[in-house]
Amino acid sequence: MELPLIDRVTLTPVPESQRQIITNLIQLYKYDFSEFAEVGSQYGEVGFDGRFTYEGLDSYWREDGWIPLTVEADGRLAGFVLVNQWSALDRLLDHAVAEFFVLRKYRRIGVGSRATRALFERWPGRWEVAVARYNKPALCFWRTAIRAAVDGSVEEYAGDFDRQIGTVLCFDNRTRES
Repeated sequence: MELPLIDRVTLTPVPESQRQIITNLIQLYKYDFSEFAEVGSQYGEVGFDGRFTYEGLDSYWREDGWIPLTVEADGRLAGFVLVNQWSALDRLLDHAVAEFFVLRKYRRIGVGSRATRALFERWPGRWEVAVARYNKPALCFWRTAIRAAVDGSVEEYAGDFDRQIGTVLCFDNRTRES
């Protein structure tokens, strides 16, 4: 079977007037993510209204350095990215990928990888990407996508930290050669 060709993958900042786009996509993201959450844990549970919640979403329109973005594939909505400045390792950084979601229809055809490349090229700096220990497919994706998008070393910290349980990938792309 031939993979569909996507000519263009873009990231677009989401103004507060369109925040419902992110709110709606978070339902799909958290549903997908719930597959990896352990039964009995607080993760992957819906509220009594049948909806997933996302604490702190307002911060993406209130805090400097917190950036909500949509991912588009040939002009069609394909996912979202939330970037902030929260360090899982409590280190000085410029950006962190808080959440990253690509609709299933656009997975495994390069949309996610191209979105990460666009993200890191548009916002150079010291980055962290924290991956929950129970989301093994995401860790595989991030290891591959970061190394393909970033020149230089990528540090990887695996373990249970005070602020994050899982693997944290760190890199600095401020001096990337284009």
